[in-house]
Amino acid sequence: MTYVDFAALKERVSIETAIPLLGLQLKQRGGQWRGSCPVCNSGGERALVITPAKKAFYCFGGKVGGDVIALVAHIRDCGMKEAAAFLAGENSTVARNSTSPGTVPEERSKEAVRSLQPLTYLQAGHDAIKALGLDEETCRRIGAGYAPKGIMRGRLAIPVHDWTGTLIAYCGRAVRGESPNLIFPNGFRPEDHIFNAHRIGQGEIVLVHDPLDALRALQNGIDNVVSFLTETASSEQLQMLAALMDDKGADSLEFA
Repeated sequence: MTYVDFAALKERVSIETAIPLLGLQLKQRGGQWRGSCPVCNSGGERALVITPAKKAFYCFGGKVGGDVIALVAHIRDCGMKEAAAFLAGENSTVARNSTSPGTVPEERSKEAVRSLQPLTYLQAGHDAIKALGLDEETCRRIGAGYAPKGIMRGRLAIPVHDWTGTLIAYCGRAVRGESPNLIFPNGFRPEDHIFNAHRIGQGEIVLVHDPLDALRALQNGIDNVVSFLTETASSEQLQMLAALMDDKGADSLEFA
């Protein structure tokens, strides 16, 4: 068994070097390489984004991001060990550096995404929702509401869509100061998604603290509003936001 230090491998092999190694057909634009993803076959002709300055990639089609090893794992549809072995030019198993966090999220299957249906039992006009400053009309339009049952019971259930508008999950927002502020179904990785990204168009994007703030903004006519689903934002999430702005033609970002 051959041991390869993940950190040393990523320092030795730049992420742009992986483009020809993987046979990717990408075009350079500014500081990024963009093109279609040969694995996902979704998200359009610019779904796959590689940013050498950040040493990172993001795929809008698969909602996957990370470093050069994660890129290889995504494109070759293999594990991190096999991806590192490919980059290192090894055929043997590569031991993973225990200090190197995984960067490839566990994906929902396409079948699971297609089978997810809106929750019909949510109460858009519940008093707890009104107390948050949301009216019934907005909640019905968005598909949000108070959950009287299920894993979001006692919370504001807010639908989360991918960037194409496909419903992929619900998050549960606290209504009476419960902790944590947001809860998610098992297997869902909130760091891999930007709330309300599917509604974004050209112009200025407003970044708010959480989905509730985004719903309040939508209620008051601000459609170009997004939020992360985590308390803090990582460099990968900021890169994902930058890629979204580039893809949608948004020219500026305001923090609210």
